[in-house]
Amino acid sequence: MAGKLGVQEFMVLTSGGTPIFHYSSTNVRKLDELLSGFLSAITNFATEFGERSIQSLTFEGSELLYEQIEDDCLFIFLVETDSSQKVLRAVLRELSRKFMSRYETELRMDIPILDVFMDFEHEVRGVFTYYEGILVVMSSLSAFVIPEIKKETMDLVIRSGGFLDEFHRDFGGAGNRILPGINGMTSIYDLSRKFGVPIDEISDIIEYLAIRGLLRVSKMCPLIRTNDSRFDAYLDLIGLPNKDYQLLERAKSFCNGDRPIVDISERLGVVPERLYEVLEKLGEEVEWRLIEVIGWNEQK
Repeated sequence: MAGKLGVQEFMVLTSGGTPIFHYSSTNVRKLDELLSGFLSAITNFATEFGERSIQSLTFEGSELLYEQIEDDCLFIFLVETDSSQKVLRAVLRELSRKFMSRYETELRMDIPILDVFMDFEHEVRGVFTYYEGILVVMSSLSAFVIPEIKKETMDLVIRSGGFLDEFHRDFGGAGNRILPGINGMTSIYDLSRKFGVPIDEISDIIEYLAIRGLLRVSKMCPLIRTNDSRFDAYLDLIGLPNKDYQLLERAKSFCNGDRPIVDISERLGVVPERLYEVLEKLGEEVEWRLIEVIGWNEQK
C-alpha cells in the first residue's frame, strides 16, 4: 500500500536524466531508467518555453508529479490516481528542498557517488509519516472548525519567497479570496457562505496550509449561556419556530462548551448545518468555545 498520501515511488534525477535516488513503498519499481530519460526530455522541452512549475502526467493508471529545482535535479512522485495533487505538490517541494540543502556539496561533483544519497530514505519516510498523520486528522474534521493563520510562521514563509506564487498557482482566485478571511474567528462553513466558495475547495486550502504548518485548527463547541425561565422567555421573544424549539430542547443538555457541534448533531440524528442554523438564531446567548486540534502541528 502507498499510504494515506498515495505516493508509490519517489525518484531524484540529475539534470542529464541520471537516477541518483529511488524510494519505493513496494518492491516494484516502475520509475526505471527509460522513464527517467523520458521525463528528463519532457522537462528540458518545457523549460525551453519558460515553464518552471510542477507538471503531471498519467502513466498506467497512476499519476506522475515532477518538479525541477533551477537547472539541477528533477524530483518525481509516482502516485495513485485519486491522491490529492495539491497536497502532494507541497510534500514534493518539501523533499526537493531538503535534498538540495542536504547534498549541496555532493551534487556539485562531476560524477555523483550514489551511495552518498542512500541515507535520504530515512528522511523520506519521516516526511511521509508526518504528512500522513496530518491528513488522517484533517480528514476527520468537518466544515465546523475554525482555522487560524500562525502569523509569525506565515510571515517567515512569505519572506523566504515563493510561497504566495505557489499558493496562487495551486488555488487561483478562490485561494486569494479565502486566505485573508482565515482570521481565527470564522469557520470553514461561514467562509463558504461569505465568499461563495464551495466547502470542498476551502477544505483543500485549509488542508494545504495545515501541511505547511501554517495553521491552528479548532473545533467549535457551543455553550448555551442560560437554561432557565429567562431563557425560555428569550426564545418566546425571538419567536423561534416550533420545529427549531424542539431541536433546541433536545440539544440544550449537550451544549455545555465541551462537545463539538458535529458530535452533538450526531447524537441528535441531524446534520451539523441544521443544528448550527438553530444555534445561530440565539445570537449572543450561545458562546462558541474552541478546542484546538492537536497531534499534527508539531515541528517536523
